[in-house]
Amino acid sequence: MEYLDTDANPREIQKYLSLCGPSVEKVEPYGDDFAYDIEITSNRVDSASVMGIAREAAAILPRFGKKALFRHKKYREAELPVNNFTLAIEDKQKLSARIMAVIFDQVKIKDSPEYIRKRLAAVGVRSLNNLVDITNYVMIETGHPAHVFDFERVKTGKFIIRTAKTGEKLVTLDKKNFLLKGGEIVFDDGTGRIVDLPSIMGTENSVVTNKSQRVIFFIDNIDPVLVRRASMIHGIRTMAATYNEKSIDPEIAQTTFYRGIELFGELANPKSISRTIDVYPNPTKVKQLKIGLEFIHSRIGVRIPDKDIVSILRNLQFGTELKGDTLLVEPPSFRSRDMHIPEDVVEEIARIYGYHNLPSNLQQPVFVKQPKAEEKFLEYQSKIKWFLKHLGLNEIMNYSMISREAIEKVGLKIDDHLKIKNSISEEITYMRTHLGSSLIQNIKNNEGKRDLLKFFEIAKTYKPRESDLPLEEFKLGIATNSNFYDIKGISEALFRELNLPDYDYASSDNPLLDKKQQVKVTINGTKLGTLGTMVLKFRHLFGIKSNVCLAVFDFNNLIKYAKTVPNYKSINPYAVIKLDKTFQLTPNCAYKTIAKAANQSELLQRVDVVSVYQNKLTLRFYYASTKRNLTEDEAKKELSKIS
Repeated sequence: MEYLDTDANPREIQKYLSLCGPSVEKVEPYGDDFAYDIEITSNRVDSASVMGIAREAAAILPRFGKKALFRHKKYREAELPVNNFTLAIEDKQKLSARIMAVIFDQVKIKDSPEYIRKRLAAVGVRSLNNLVDITNYVMIETGHPAHVFDFERVKTGKFIIRTAKTGEKLVTLDKKNFLLKGGEIVFDDGTGRIVDLPSIMGTENSVVTNKSQRVIFFIDNIDPVLVRRASMIHGIRTMAATYNEKSIDPEIAQTTFYRGIELFGELANPKSISRTIDVYPNPTKVKQLKIGLEFIHSRIGVRIPDKDIVSILRNLQFGTELKGDTLLVEPPSFRSRDMHIPEDVVEEIARIYGYHNLPSNLQQPVFVKQPKAEEKFLEYQSKIKWFLKHLGLNEIMNYSMISREAIEKVGLKIDDHLKIKNSISEEITYMRTHLGSSLIQNIKNNEGKRDLLKFFEIAKTYKPRESDLPLEEFKLGIATNSNFYDIKGISEALFRELNLPDYDYASSDNPLLDKKQQVKVTINGTKLGTLGTMVLKFRHLFGIKSNVCLAVFDFNNLIKYAKTVPNYKSINPYAVIKLDKTFQLTPNCAYKTIAKAANQSELLQRVDVVSVYQNKLTLRFYYASTKRNLTEDEAKKELSKIS
């Protein structure tokens, strides 16, 4: 092994590394060598390389009695004449942590040696030519991406590092056209031409071809947040992007750079080399930590010999000095991003010592009873989901974030919504205050796939507050492509299932819904929600052809009035007299007014709608006494009180 001297065999390396470090999923023979499939946790990008794994192995294997020594290779500088070529770097927006570059003249482009091609193939990288292969090889070897550009195609001998403008275009190396959203980091050559989408993929404007003779070997360490954002927006998932978005140590760039220069000298036969360009405005500063030995023992739970603690840390390349009962620890630069507090160092000691060597002490169990309010919420959430599912509805889980367009389509105000500062897409920029827009979009996305669509969602909405965190409210949203009576029937069936007491319908003025087909549902003056048919104008904005009906309820108010067991009423043994009456509907004589007047009678059992024709409403009234049989004249007398 080039970076590790050890007497451990591949199976032992797999076993022991998996116990104390990165998980080695499998080891397979690969020609006269072995290929390791290793899972690296996202916070340990320093281990995502041949050198990184060798460092880990050198610290772990000795704990199991295996000889292991990490080889610190010193790379040979290319013994070449120095040319006068230079590359100017401009970074006014301070988007890069470090840039390193060198220009080779009169390189020879050819196939890479067999060992390079085989090793790249083993990790799934296709060999292209010696120059491109060098950049991929050193990336996997050292853990930092590298690039090569055709110097002659950089028009001004200058790289301007800037953010892209909305609408700028580029063609990547794989000949795909991209329209930039704005905010992506790009390199242009001083003429406005984009020559690179750095840390992700190069462009056709600077691609190395078989005719290239003067090339730039280039290392960039760019803002990881902007790299990830650009990668996700455009769907470009390259190995370089994966490395860069995890915030690589800029110090590793130097190792990668000089290893690359060594390989260029060996494999590309350049005639000359420029002076090194190294733009590194803020070198990495490492924080020294003071840790008491007793602190280490108390956190781990066993007393590890002092010399073993020092040995473990030094094998991990931590600067370590023991002064009395205190350790002075200086993490290596490649661990500076995850070594901030003493507990971080204790964790490193514990994992290399071996979690399997720590005693298993069962703690006394503490049974915490779930808060009643939370218990009630979960109980009814499950019950409502079960019931709606069995009514034929499909549960939907949408993002809590929506686009500006989705807000405007349902007639809501942008200013009433919280905007996410670093959204990775325009589609998920604002926190939604209403479930309607998402459910309507669900109807649109599924229109034509099935005749009848019925969806529901239980989720939070977020309303901004001036001097506090947003108000988070759970809502129940229901959407169908049927009619008003269907959404009303679903809602009423749910109310019965929840054993809600007498609820009322009142007129509503939601602009999203048809004025003649929308109602507000209340109990004792508390609003439960609104249901109705979507206005044609808004339907057309979504491009929906069929009818759309919505119901949105305040989930907490629903469960506030819900009852597990309904109120029991004994069956009335006396006869019921049914009487019909037709009313002329006017603004002052609506169903609610009539029902309120009818309910003044103690003998009224219930009221049903018989028919509605033009402005006439026919109702059926059921009268009965709980003490004796009523006469029809008595029932008619009660009915005559309703005028």
